[in-house]
Amino acid sequence: MMYGVDKINAFALAMLNQAELDDLLWSIAQGVGEIMQFEDCVIYLRNDDILIQMAAFGIKKPKDREIFERLEIPVGEGIVGTVAKTGEAEIVNDTRIDSRYINVQYQGLSELAVPVVYEGETIAVIDSESNRPNDYSEFEQALLQVIANIAAPRIASARYQLKLKQTQLRLERSNQELKQSLNELAKNQSALIQAEKMASVGVLSAGIAHEINTPLGFSISNLNTVLEDFIPELTQVIQRVKLDPDLSVASRALLYDEKFNYVLDDLSILTQETLNGLKSAKQIMLDLKRFSRDDSDIFILSDINKGIESTLNILRNELKTNSEVVLDLQPLPEVSVNIGKLNQVFMNLIMNAKQAISEQGRISISTKLVENWVEIKVHDTGCGIPQPHLKDIFTPFYTTKPVGEGTGLGLAICYRIVCQEHNGKLSVESDSQGTVFTIQLPVKASIEKLA
Repeated sequence: MMYGVDKINAFALAMLNQAELDDLLWSIAQGVGEIMQFEDCVIYLRNDDILIQMAAFGIKKPKDREIFERLEIPVGEGIVGTVAKTGEAEIVNDTRIDSRYINVQYQGLSELAVPVVYEGETIAVIDSESNRPNDYSEFEQALLQVIANIAAPRIASARYQLKLKQTQLRLERSNQELKQSLNELAKNQSALIQAEKMASVGVLSAGIAHEINTPLGFSISNLNTVLEDFIPELTQVIQRVKLDPDLSVASRALLYDEKFNYVLDDLSILTQETLNGLKSAKQIMLDLKRFSRDDSDIFILSDINKGIESTLNILRNELKTNSEVVLDLQPLPEVSVNIGKLNQVFMNLIMNAKQAISEQGRISISTKLVENWVEIKVHDTGCGIPQPHLKDIFTPFYTTKPVGEGTGLGLAICYRIVCQEHNGKLSVESDSQGTVFTIQLPVKASIEKLA
């Protein structure tokens, strides 16, 4: 059997480029059918204890993205269900003498089914039937299993992304309801303090930081497996094919084709780049967890500079659209603070600075030790705050933002956290060239509070 390099190249690119679960499954079915020259190929996706036909190639696909009589098979029943239960591939040379064969859609005389296994659990099955007995070889089984192993983390990732989008929609509706509730609860400041924090975190993380960390962990783990095991295994299979003395000259030329080998090499590079991106995302999740943790009234010795850096790491996607961030963080002594609440202050001031910049601008953040005070400045080149508003800027429920976009609590919360809870100072200067917020935290007083 000859496997066209163009089809292999198209399959590899489809695997990398398809983000939606439905698109991915149809591209796998088509890629497997075309590469292995099957007259039939079906992808079953597992949902609890049921296997559902989700994509097809060949006989069971009468027209584009339509399956002939979509079939659902309980795990453990039939040949496909057995493969899902055992996690082991099977070749049935003659279905007429195998009592497990389910003859519903059309009478196949031989069948090949391989499991798609992810974290020790079969999440899908790739199945092919032929109208000829004894039509599948052990080599085809081995190659299809390699493809299934490579597809496993992509299918798992696409399933997770689908779940993530559904969660995102629910959270967006929840955020909208929260905005309405904030208007109704404007007179209850103590309740709104925590609601304001949760609203800001919800906008940035969509309330899913706790859901993301675990999938990131197993995504990183499985991409490592792809790099260390699956890709080398696929390469070894190809090398064994190259050494087959019965391989035709034309097939050998295809295997040595420059474009084909480029795809193999690029697959490792793209997987490594994806792995690096996931590791970066995991670091952001750690920073977000550190930011949003509930510290209540706990004061500990903390590095203010690290708090600012963690907050900026969370906000980097928000800021990259219109803001250049310039940092001048001088060495500071550790200060006894509630770092979670101060991170809330930093986030609020930085987001206010970002919103003050209409097109492109700069946000400068500096820290230094001034006698017995740690001084933090957040300076933006935005539109500035009109002078008549400055005297009321820290007053609860006072806002210059349009109705529905601000509660008037952000800066009031900052003032309370800095001045009342940390015995510090919070001041503002503004003109048409921009705004500077200055935070001062007492070093000596905070140490005495810790003692």
